[in-house]
Amino acid sequence: MRNIVQSVAVFGGTILLTSCGLVQDYVSPKQATVFPTPSNWVALSTTAMAITGDIRLSDNELQFSNGVSIYLDLLEHEPQTGQTLFGLKDRANPVLLNGNLLCGQKPVDYLVIQVSDGLSGQPDMQMMAYYYPGHLHLAQLPLKDQNDPERMMCALYTYVKSG
Repeated sequence: MRNIVQSVAVFGGTILLTSCGLVQDYVSPKQATVFPTPSNWVALSTTAMAITGDIRLSDNELQFSNGVSIYLDLLEHEPQTGQTLFGLKDRANPVLLNGNLLCGQKPVDYLVIQVSDGLSGQPDMQMMAYYYPGHLHLAQLPLKDQNDPERMMCALYTYVKSG
């Protein structure tokens, strides 16, 4: 009985904090399907045009315009900011267009995808590649020490929704 009372108290407290806006909405990876069907994105920034080209993204795969794919694990999704954190199933730094690498000379550990939902003056989507050996969480972004060679964003690409 004591365990039930404690569980109800914790659950009730969480609801109270969430309704007051003190706890952010969070969708666990088990519940999240951010890109359940593959979506196509057209390269907008000159960096995206030169390195990735247009991309195709789903919850478990990112395919670049040259046909190379990397496989993803959906780790976190924050509906309020539109940010989704993906881990790479296998650390990679694939060779893409014109012999360019996705992330300079370091392998990519994480991708953060941020969809803007049509905000005026903003690209539809940004993709940030991170070299970050260790556990990264959306709450840690932006990284505080951009000069830390062991933990850094190594690339930023922007896209618009296809079609």
